[in-house]
Amino acid sequence: MQNRTIKQDFHVHSLFSTDAKASPEAMCEAAIAKGLTDICFTDHLDLGFDEPGLFRFDPDAYFHTLEQVKAAFAGRLRVHIGVELGLLPDDPGLAREAHALVRDYPWEFVIGSTHQIPIRSGAQTVYLDPASRAETARVWKAFKTVKALMSAYYQTVLRNLEQFDFLNTVGHIDYLSRYLPRMIRSAPEAQLPYSYENHAEEIDRILHTAIRKGFAIEVNTGGLYKETGKTNPEDRIIRRYLALGGRKLTYGSDAHRPENLGYGFETLPDYEGALVHL
Repeated sequence: MQNRTIKQDFHVHSLFSTDAKASPEAMCEAAIAKGLTDICFTDHLDLGFDEPGLFRFDPDAYFHTLEQVKAAFAGRLRVHIGVELGLLPDDPGLAREAHALVRDYPWEFVIGSTHQIPIRSGAQTVYLDPASRAETARVWKAFKTVKALMSAYYQTVLRNLEQFDFLNTVGHIDYLSRYLPRMIRSAPEAQLPYSYENHAEEIDRILHTAIRKGFAIEVNTGGLYKETGKTNPEDRIIRRYLALGGRKLTYGSDAHRPENLGYGFETLPDYEGALVHL
């Protein structure tokens, strides 16, 4: 059965994110035009990113702007102020920074996402939305095969969940699978396709940890308007989470442009027994 009741988009980017250009006001107007009742701005704040200044914003300026947007759209749209924290495990300094950010600002919603993974040496990371052939080459040089890369990714997700306690939801659990088709084209030698079955035990450990710690998992529709045409995580992972006893789902389009707000919400299954967790 299709779900036609989702009117809240809790993963939205604006010009406060390095990879988005739309103003918060433009995103709000588009949300109203699409019939949404709520949106939550969750702009990128990635910790430990190799290039200083990218995927970061000034929280004071962020709250100042979005509080004004909230007031301007009151009565037409409920606007929430959140953040998508890009996490890295095993770094005490970054952990202190993350906890201070969550403690010092009144976030309404915190997505914990894994956008980077350590290279085997641990001294560097690779960013997992490679925009250049050079970055993609770094990935394959470090991990060689799809299976090794995805295992490293899922292990990093698990360590992030084990080490951070303040998340409302776990962002796009199989995020890296969204970009694999493009990445594989540049590295035919790594072309063994991604398979859920090859990583089922790793994914189960992630889901068990999310359930134990009370985190929701995100149903992210960003993959529906990219090459894979799938949600992140894919349907099988969502259903496995529910089978293991998880009940908390959040929904987000991962929109970086107004036209992608609420994308595909009306096509999603009605996950029986799940609670929309905000």
